[in-house]
Amino acid sequence: MHATAHGGMPLCNRCRACSVRAIIMGNRRLIIIGAVALILGGCKEEGVKVYRVPKEPSSLTALAEQADRRAGAAPLTWAVPNGWNVVPPGSMRVASFKIAGPNGQEADVSVIPLAGGGGDDLSNVNRWRGQVGQPPITAEQLRQIAQPVEVAGQPAWLYEVEGGGVRTLAVIYRREGTGWFFKMTGSSELVVQQKQTFVEFVRGVKFRDA
Repeated sequence: MHATAHGGMPLCNRCRACSVRAIIMGNRRLIIIGAVALILGGCKEEGVKVYRVPKEPSSLTALAEQADRRAGAAPLTWAVPNGWNVVPPGSMRVASFKIAGPNGQEADVSVIPLAGGGGDDLSNVNRWRGQVGQPPITAEQLRQIAQPVEVAGQPAWLYEVEGGGVRTLAVIYRREGTGWFFKMTGSSELVVQQKQTFVEFVRGVKFRDA
């Protein structure tokens, strides 16, 4: 039987070959197009995924914001002396400062409230003395070294402990069942230089409910 073209005319062998070739080429194009579609589809599904991660604030900004939040929650306010750098307070502190002196000298200042008063003065002073390698003292000796100061206009006591090149200034003030501990600890020479500034700092503290 002879193949016929459209209209019923017989096809020659050459035309028949051309038709077969056209069909093969068409099928090849369909295969290529299908393969490209599959590749592109796979790229969309399995390609590199981009995730948007919230930008983290710089460490300095985060630290400053943390310190501001802690200070805002504290029941007292204060003025930061010149040369004192505000740092984020730890879990027990409501305020924390660092002081840098010459030749690598450093000092740390903390404000810590302790419910129940935080123990008697003698026990605290002897604990601080032990931390710098000094022996304990008696209650009579404690009275001799106690220095009167003011916290928010109220009387308090300042104790000074030194040993091994490290000096601690500590003011203990009790208010409404809470012991407030204001401490400066660091290189002995730097702490001596900062003593008057420290005394003025604790004197200028103000309680919000006062």
